[in-house]
Amino acid sequence: MLRVWNVSLVIITFFLTIFGTFMTRSGVVQSVHAFGEDIALARMFTGFMIAIITISFGFVIYRLPLLRSRNELDSWSSREAAFLVNNWILLFAALFVLFATMFPTLSEAVTGQRLTVGPPFFNKWMLPIGLILLFLTGYGPLTAWRKSTLINLRDSFMIPGACALVVGIAVIALGVRVWASGICFAFSALVVGTIAQEFWRGARVRQGATGTDILTAAIGLIARNKRRYGGYIIHVGIVLIFLGFAGNGFSRSEEVTLKPGQQTTVGDFTVRLNGVKVTDDGQKQMITADTTVLRDGKEIARMYPARWFYRKHEEEPTTEVAIRRGLMEDVYLVMPAFSVEEQSASMGIHINPLVDWVWAGFGVLAIGTGIALLPETVFSFALASLPAGAATASMLLLAMLLWPTTLLAQQTVPVDQKSPLQKQVENEIICTCGCRLPVGSCGMLNCPGHKAQEEKLAAYLAEGKDHDQIIAAFVKDYGSQAVLTAPIDEGFNRVAWAFPYIVGVAGLIAIIVTARRWSAGPRIATAGPDIGLDPSINARLDDELRDLD
Repeated sequence: MLRVWNVSLVIITFFLTIFGTFMTRSGVVQSVHAFGEDIALARMFTGFMIAIITISFGFVIYRLPLLRSRNELDSWSSREAAFLVNNWILLFAALFVLFATMFPTLSEAVTGQRLTVGPPFFNKWMLPIGLILLFLTGYGPLTAWRKSTLINLRDSFMIPGACALVVGIAVIALGVRVWASGICFAFSALVVGTIAQEFWRGARVRQGATGTDILTAAIGLIARNKRRYGGYIIHVGIVLIFLGFAGNGFSRSEEVTLKPGQQTTVGDFTVRLNGVKVTDDGQKQMITADTTVLRDGKEIARMYPARWFYRKHEEEPTTEVAIRRGLMEDVYLVMPAFSVEEQSASMGIHINPLVDWVWAGFGVLAIGTGIALLPETVFSFALASLPAGAATASMLLLAMLLWPTTLLAQQTVPVDQKSPLQKQVENEIICTCGCRLPVGSCGMLNCPGHKAQEEKLAAYLAEGKDHDQIIAAFVKDYGSQAVLTAPIDEGFNRVAWAFPYIVGVAGLIAIIVTARRWSAGPRIATAGPDIGLDPSINARLDDELRDLD
């Protein structure tokens, strides 16, 4: 099925890689990789892209009789339908990213004003797309090929659905926001429950057929169909990555100025400044803040954020971020400003929950990919039929060391809390240092652009301006909407906000048309009633059919 569709996607993917190279190299979009506005280079790229489309789709048309699908979609409650919906969603995401990337160039060509489309605009639309993809990751394996009956769906969804429901209720009870972190946690539980159920059912069937223990049966199950179960492991990696994304909803960032002996609390962590040290290694001068990080009154780390001033480049100091990694959250300490004479330091404290799960997810993804590529002989010991209990299971013990210490009472300095309006506006205006990021996300915490924008925002807030008035003031001062991370929803800019709806409606119409065309085909007569095969034969048949997935 979908042979023309898949070949077309391959062609479009290659075309878009060339088109992306053309955009960055030719200067069509702002990029540090641009060679400048070279007309000859642009013509060469344009000719090559025309050749790609013409020759590739020319071969598709020439080979069309051989590419026609031999089967049709029997039911929309099937795994084929889940794959089709997944395709449409990914295509929508690709078109949206392409359009948003090109929107500054399009707006300049139409209105003469180059607008900025920053991370908040992408996040607004890609967040629901990501959640739908996460749901399909758990939904797809629960459906049968060709057609799923209501009874099969009920039986398949019972355990994964219960996992999602329990986790969803638990995270809401803990005060987690339903959108989008709560939904992400619930869908992650659905996917994990689905994968665990698939492994358990397959391993039990194989255990009964081979007489091995459950662990060896599971290994043999993977060996018989490495691509399928390697793919399931990849799904686990995707879940870990999404959990890392969900943790971003609980991140905390505060800035405070401390002197030796003073401390401040952000979330569950207390940061105390011990002093500011000046050292020199001959190549650079290093200004280091000696800090102690505490949790529940106990010291958990000594961290040393710093500023390094290299010889002959003193005007371009580097910021050395101190990081304490943990399974549940990371603590980042940044020292954007300091005073050696007063022994004070301006401290940026960032708490990033679950961020390490993103990296762990990539590791699990690599393991699943490796399993799918392993040769047959690797699992040969698990493919044989062994007596029950012949194989042994091993356990991995994780040791955790704690270093409790006693602490003296210290002076506590409150953090500089920002109002919700201030945080909102910081994500809607860009830093003028050239990073093109929102002021609230600029990594150069003491750059002139960041500082100027924050001071201007503080002045507008002190004057009592509301959100719309502040945005209008920034646009007026800058001279255009290019100071904003997303275009204002008016005039030509409304095209940017309407485009996702247009593509979504077009995709829905395409799906409906496809469904009507496929459902118009002849129906195959159904077989007679179940003749009642022996349960053991049914189990062996299910085990053999798994090889066909």
